[in-house]
Amino acid sequence: MACGANGACGCSGSSLTGYGGCNDSCPSVQIFDWLPASSKNPGRDHCDLVEVVFKGRRRKVYQNKQKIPVHAGDDIIVSAQRGLDYGQVALTGELVHIRARQNPNYGQVLRLASSNDRSIHEENREAEKEALLAAKSTVGRRQLPIKLVDAEWQFDRKRLSIFYTSQTRVTMRPVISELCRHFETRVEFLRLSPREESARIGGLGVCGRELCCSSWMRQIPPVSASAAKKMHFPLTSERLTGRCGQLKCCLNYELEQYMKILEEFPRKNAKVDTSNGPGRVRSMNIFSRTVRVNLNNNLIEEFDLQDITYIKKKRPPQRSRKSAHTKSRSKRR
Repeated sequence: MACGANGACGCSGSSLTGYGGCNDSCPSVQIFDWLPASSKNPGRDHCDLVEVVFKGRRRKVYQNKQKIPVHAGDDIIVSAQRGLDYGQVALTGELVHIRARQNPNYGQVLRLASSNDRSIHEENREAEKEALLAAKSTVGRRQLPIKLVDAEWQFDRKRLSIFYTSQTRVTMRPVISELCRHFETRVEFLRLSPREESARIGGLGVCGRELCCSSWMRQIPPVSASAAKKMHFPLTSERLTGRCGQLKCCLNYELEQYMKILEEFPRKNAKVDTSNGPGRVRSMNIFSRTVRVNLNNNLIEEFDLQDITYIKKKRPPQRSRKSAHTKSRSKRR
């Protein structure tokens, strides 16, 4: 049974809010409605917006004007730009209204998917493998510097989308024309960034869990090198790069906690006093809470954070404005 069988908007099951969250028997699309009962709109009796997920974690919001009883995990048929498409309900309820952008041109939910629709959908998934091989053959003959990642048929096969990556911009018109004649339908090539490629293909991270970009992240934020510098990580370390070859998104999650802990540590090259004499901070380890100090005798030793003290610089005495003014006048004379 799909989630939401109790009739509440959103995914059903036991939850703290009373509006449900996915249980262990939920399908692959798992969500949790964090909105408390007080934030629900009592004037809206029916959830007319539905978030649908397609192949490659592509998500889009559709309007359920026919008030079809759909719940998270249900397979449905929706209206596409030119025809029909097949997707799975990811989210319903007030949360969709809050997160969705105000767009009057929502697509429409047409019906629940039947057994015949599911068989057609499975046939399309198998046909996508052949389409990808045909596209690779065409690209290989023309020796284009691109990498084909995936192919996706629209449910009614009125459009074929082929996803690729490339280092430079490549003109795809000759390839598109040839594939349009071969498949007798509309063909489009969509370029992906390295992060979008990993999100579409999926995989496991070094933590042993599914990649964040392919599981729960809706938008892929950029990760700057300044985050690694603030966390005192060497930029040349291979451990900082993910499956996409870019800096890991984990750096954004951990940066705030790192900055909070680093407030307890002295800055790099700061003067400190230790049991073996004064020195300057060379590096620090927030996990073991230790500091490596370069002593005045050019020896580097490691000390616990609690065993070092800061050496504050003595500021020169501030001169009064009156004395400074009289000195400047005397110099002029």
